[in-house]
Amino acid sequence: MSRWTDSLIAFGIGAALLAAMLVVGDLLYVGVWYYPVCWVALVGLVQLAKAPPLLTSGAASALVLSCLLYWAWQVSLPRPDGLLGLGHLFSLSGLGIAAVAAALIARRKQMGPWAAFLTGLLACCAGFASAQWLVCRTMQYCGVLSGPLG
Repeated sequence: MSRWTDSLIAFGIGAALLAAMLVVGDLLYVGVWYYPVCWVALVGLVQLAKAPPLLTSGAASALVLSCLLYWAWQVSLPRPDGLLGLGHLFSLSGLGIAAVAAALIARRKQMGPWAAFLTGLLACCAGFASAQWLVCRTMQYCGVLSGPLG
């Protein structure tokens, strides 16, 4: 497995997300441009950090998972929330930082492909969740995630 193959797999993951968005509709109300830009930025960051094979795919999977969870959240609301996409956008910084950190750690420890995939997936999910918690507690009201107000 090479980093090139990993990028192709991650491209397929990103293309699947874009295709799903084109079929279902943009539930985050951010525009079609948002999804490929997020994917390119994430893959670019991870590849610049010279991640071992499959870490890029793990990071791309975490990005897709975050979008799917946000879509599920939007569908569950009684009335669509037009600013929900901002919460996702502001939380991507945590995902990106975690992706680069995971790439550096995985490269230093010379992880195998599947260990790198899991490291990328879990680190990016944790980074996104941490940033999400911070965003919802300081900048934006996120319903239950914001905790008690007052």
